[in-house]
Amino acid sequence: MSRAQIAILVVIVWLFGGAAPAVAADPALKLLLKKGIITQEEYDQALRETGQAVEAPPSTTEPAAHDQAKSGGPAQAASPAKDADGDNTVDLGKGVKFGYDRGIYTQFKDKFRLKIRLRIQPRYTDSRFNSAYNTIGDAKNYPSVSSAGVISATKHAEGLAFFGVHRTRLVFEGFAFTPDINYFVQFRNDTADATNQLGGARSTTQLYDAYLTLKQVPWANLRFGQYRTHFGRQEFQSSAFMQFVDRSFVAEAFVPNVIDRRDQGVTIFSDQEKYPVNYAFGVFNGVGINLNRLGLSTPGNANELMYVGRITADILGKPSYPEGDLANFQTPQLAVGASYGYNGGLQTNTTGVGSNNQVSTAIASLGNGRLLNQGVVDIGTGGLDFILKYNGFSLQAEGFVRNVDTHDHSQRIGNATGYYVQAGYFIVPKAIEVVGRYGAMDPDTHLGHDLITSAVGGLNWYLNGHEHKLQFDYGVITTRLGGADVGGNVSLIENRARLQYTIVF
Repeated sequence: MSRAQIAILVVIVWLFGGAAPAVAADPALKLLLKKGIITQEEYDQALRETGQAVEAPPSTTEPAAHDQAKSGGPAQAASPAKDADGDNTVDLGKGVKFGYDRGIYTQFKDKFRLKIRLRIQPRYTDSRFNSAYNTIGDAKNYPSVSSAGVISATKHAEGLAFFGVHRTRLVFEGFAFTPDINYFVQFRNDTADATNQLGGARSTTQLYDAYLTLKQVPWANLRFGQYRTHFGRQEFQSSAFMQFVDRSFVAEAFVPNVIDRRDQGVTIFSDQEKYPVNYAFGVFNGVGINLNRLGLSTPGNANELMYVGRITADILGKPSYPEGDLANFQTPQLAVGASYGYNGGLQTNTTGVGSNNQVSTAIASLGNGRLLNQGVVDIGTGGLDFILKYNGFSLQAEGFVRNVDTHDHSQRIGNATGYYVQAGYFIVPKAIEVVGRYGAMDPDTHLGHDLITSAVGGLNWYLNGHEHKLQFDYGVITTRLGGADVGGNVSLIENRARLQYTIVF
């Protein structure tokens, strides 16, 4: 090829580069170099003329960077290259890194790190109800609470079929000044698309988590801010890592503050990755998220706090908290745990001094409606749990008991008890899983015919672990109302199918 033809080709490439972004010219130039049509010198000159940085020949750049990374030598300064952290990390030099690690992150030496993550869980729900739901409804377990504090029965006059973005999460996490000072901030914008679990109004962005964790002492980590309390196995686990579309309704109901799995406070705990036996002990406001007791002050609760403790033991291996045996363990993994929470002086009235609609609505949304309008109460909740994983099979269960001490003994109510058992098996390892779960809750042991049960089966397709999956489940939820509630034994029945897609990045 003549010099004139080469010049014409370079001009054409340059013109296309001027019409398109500069990065668009680079592949064409590389192709000309690879075919031997232009020399390395002409390649470099074209890069300079299009405003791109000159780099080493394509055939030698990456191996050279790889060899230096292996030998521990400095990175090439001429152009960013993939470093020893992996193919998803770019070393920008002077200790600055940028990349992807379950989220997009940037890091400056061992001083600062910021990772941004996003989770989206759209869902389709189809529910059908029996006639008792249409005429009587549920005014005891999952009632509706108006802004004025009026309690009314939740009724479903017809079947429901709808789409919703059930969960949207935006996370900022990392460390500051040292890798031992971690931070985590999460916002949510969820739709209230549950049927028997109302969930409250969640149509606006809300601060969900905001906490710091000091990890200088592995056996005594310190966490403070707003976060999930160390209580129970399923409640402490993120909803992104579930075998079902949602947690068991039993686990939701038996959170220690009876309001939310999250609260504001401080916890000291051991590093579960380092030790086979671990503990956690925390002190909290006891009124859920984004709220303290200043607005709930009554003579019975102004100075009260909530106390939560948990102890766990890895009997065999380390099964950890994410559900299902995605790792396909070839040796049994078994862990057990016990939790206790005490929340004193909680105001449960929906109207009057010390009442708060956020608290009342949250209590009702978790199936704890029988606690409403009991005045100031002291609540003690205990739980036991275990998890087993082996060769694609997983089994976990939790059992709970709650004691409610009313300050007004004329309104004495019984204990609440509940449990769930769930299992899963991968019919295609790490990809296709069948799951089943049964749960039951007796919200008041002083009353008869008030049991709530749920039987659910499902199928999961894991496209990339828990962080990219498609889930389907179908269940029958039966709520029994006895003579003390509605004048005669009645059962409310819901047949519910759900399809949910999860992506976390």
